[in-house]
Amino acid sequence: MNANPIGHELMRGWHMNFTQFQCLVALAETGSFTEAAYTIGMTQSAVSHALAALEKELGVTLLERNRKGVVALSRVGQEILSHARIVLAHAESIEQEARRARNQERGKLRLGSISSVPPDLLTGMLTYFKQQYPDIEVVQFEGTMQEIHEWIYANIIDVGFVLRTAGKKSRASLCPGAAGLTFVHGKEIESKPVMTSELQIFVPVGHRLHAQAKVMAEDLQTEPLILPKMACEFMEVVGLEPSRRSEARIRYHAGDSRTLLSMVREGLGITVLPRTMLPEKLDGLVALSLDPPRYLQIGLGVKSWETVSARTALFVETAQTWISRSSFLSKKYA
Repeated sequence: MNANPIGHELMRGWHMNFTQFQCLVALAETGSFTEAAYTIGMTQSAVSHALAALEKELGVTLLERNRKGVVALSRVGQEILSHARIVLAHAESIEQEARRARNQERGKLRLGSISSVPPDLLTGMLTYFKQQYPDIEVVQFEGTMQEIHEWIYANIIDVGFVLRTAGKKSRASLCPGAAGLTFVHGKEIESKPVMTSELQIFVPVGHRLHAQAKVMAEDLQTEPLILPKMACEFMEVVGLEPSRRSEARIRYHAGDSRTLLSMVREGLGITVLPRTMLPEKLDGLVALSLDPPRYLQIGLGVKSWETVSARTALFVETAQTWISRSSFLSKKYA
């Protein structure tokens, strides 16, 4: 932006203020010093002094009195009045912008989380967000993928962690028999990725597949499955489309990854989990990659980015910033 030295020079000695403009506008609208003073919460004497100071500052007569003592604006006063109104309107707009900015950085944010989000990932994000925006309280709701989708659509939560494949919107799909839940078919959640995790197959030591470096989806067709409660999401990515046949092979569902891995260790079946959910030690278990590799994105989903609140947008932006700056992925899951 180019500076205007002439304008700066002219304004350097001016001492006009918003109060003087408010007095001028109030007097023009009421036609009385008494009513003008009442309107803006000042004394009549203060209004009179403010306008006298403005006239002295500008070097012109703004007010005229007729023989009956009625006050009216002079011709130049009427011209200046229109500019005073514009100045006050802009000042109000500035105040409103500042108020909106203050409100954006305070209040409550309702966050939905799922069990497949690593605890240290969630903790890291929340800690960083709290450091950046200490006046925003994050209220956490933990549920299944189905519940997260429903809560977003019902406006129970502002934003929620969702699972999706690369390049696709998160969609709640129909998964038969998944822990007795009825998925809402066809509803799409708009989401932005936070991180991508490889899906791996976990088998007990000594299993027929444990010596293979990689396995194909066809190798799993006869295996009893122990799956997370959001089994449908994982199965679709792996290539095991939900069907009555696959439903019959699902022996158990569990919401906690430690429970899933413990059941696999006992030989009750095999499971598929994102790599980010792995414990540091896989005692009695073998992790196998799929051929071709399958990846699952953990993202943050909302009903619509066009109508999202400022607080929600701040959280998503902050979460993405934290994951890009932190050593979370390279340190633990490289």
